[in-house]
Amino acid sequence: MDKKTKGSWLIHHTNKLQGVTNQSGYEKTYLAGKAGILLSAISANKDTTVSNDRLAVLAKAANINATFELPKLIEVLQQQKLIDKSSGGVAVLGVTTTTALQHTSDLFDSLAPGANEIASIALAERASVAPILANDVASDLADTYKLAAADLGQLFSEAEQIGFVDAEKLGGNQTLLFNGNLFRRDTTQKIKAVLDSLSAAEQAKLNELTETLRKRACVSTDHAKQFLGEALFQKVTAIGLFDISVVSNSTEDVGFLTLPSAFSKYSNSMIDDAFDLAKAFVSSVTYGMTKSYYERGQIQMVDALLGALVRGESVGPVRAIAEDYKVLELKGVVEVKQGTKKGRTGPMLRLLKTEVGELALQAIRQGDVSEHSLNALPAAAVTTFNGPEHNREKVRRTQTKMSPKATNDMLSILRTGGGL
Repeated sequence: MDKKTKGSWLIHHTNKLQGVTNQSGYEKTYLAGKAGILLSAISANKDTTVSNDRLAVLAKAANINATFELPKLIEVLQQQKLIDKSSGGVAVLGVTTTTALQHTSDLFDSLAPGANEIASIALAERASVAPILANDVASDLADTYKLAAADLGQLFSEAEQIGFVDAEKLGGNQTLLFNGNLFRRDTTQKIKAVLDSLSAAEQAKLNELTETLRKRACVSTDHAKQFLGEALFQKVTAIGLFDISVVSNSTEDVGFLTLPSAFSKYSNSMIDDAFDLAKAFVSSVTYGMTKSYYERGQIQMVDALLGALVRGESVGPVRAIAEDYKVLELKGVVEVKQGTKKGRTGPMLRLLKTEVGELALQAIRQGDVSEHSLNALPAAAVTTFNGPEHNREKVRRTQTKMSPKATNDMLSILRTGGGL
């Protein structure tokens, strides 16, 4: 497994571990993942210095406790020679999203993790290629990582409870394992396999929605639910066929669907957008395209705007910049400062993570991101963003309560059919 893939799984596992009360047995995973998340938040394409005040804000936004977690993470990153600490803040030595994943992997290895932690990453990777029976992967994991039967049983139990993998109980004491990254690579065969498991009417609806997403980049979840029907919508989103992102502000939460492969540049979108930064970027930019009125700074030419940001130019000044890009500020993607341009003074926007802007621009260029496709974004500044895995987990929990085997037909076909 290459370092980028391993790093992205460490981020995935850490996000899952944050949802449980005890990280016992996965302390090295948690430390490396938290360090990677912090490194991503404070990094930029160029060497940069982050003041202590800015560091505290970025850490808080990344769900890092400033009192007892942050000092340890700073110490670890300094030991890895990724940052320099001074009394006024930290200097970050030219880290990108991709290299942050590689550094996360290196840090994990340097902590001498136990066999169960390494095996949990291998298990998640296997379950993302295609759904697998626990019995089919058990002996391989036991042999490769020298796990006793009791340790192996504990690994499967913890992986399911924490959420490293999802589990579907089948008949005959069998368990089928998968996770939310099934459709982030090698998608063509997998989508065909899913379609083969559906009725002709369901296939037609799913094909039409997929084609709409290719043209428009995203549609609202309300539209998708209405179009597919609640049952089919729950079934396909629970296995990660579509990504659901939710943008929020003080007045409402609005969800929209994208194709998991839309945020892929080099290899697969699990790696290329491991921190969900491009998704957050697109959600903020599309709000500016569709909901700001002109005086606030409605975005007239999104291609030109993103192109300028990617080239390193500052954009503005317009008042909307100070309000509509808070999510991106808190994630360390952009910097907002007062500035003057063409005789006007006001908030100016500068991109700190070039590769995130490039990925967002590519996703928008792939389809016709028209006002029609994005008019579900909220009419006030976006202040929070929940990424696809968080939302898939919610759908999956709801679906499991309603019908534990609702996705079995599709998962079984993914495991055995479609050329997989």
